[in-house]
Amino acid sequence: MLKITLPEALESAVIDAARRSGLSVNDYVSALCADALSLEIDRARLDSYLASTQGISHERAQGWLEDLAAGNRTDCPR
Repeated sequence: MLKITLPEALESAVIDAARRSGLSVNDYVSALCADALSLEIDRARLDSYLASTQGISHERAQGWLEDLAAGNRTDCPR
């Protein structure tokens, strides 16, 4: 079990939001935590992807887009 103390204004906002959603405060906070953790997992996956992917220069990408717009289809630069 986890017990947290929130500032008064935040506690009130959480209670109001839980009521609006039709959930108990415990269920509402649990859902918030699950969403936040899911977001952190997604960020970690994106960071891992970005760290392992080589970028290309803006000029190279712009040239490819200009060629594509002119009807000259080539593989996307990587």
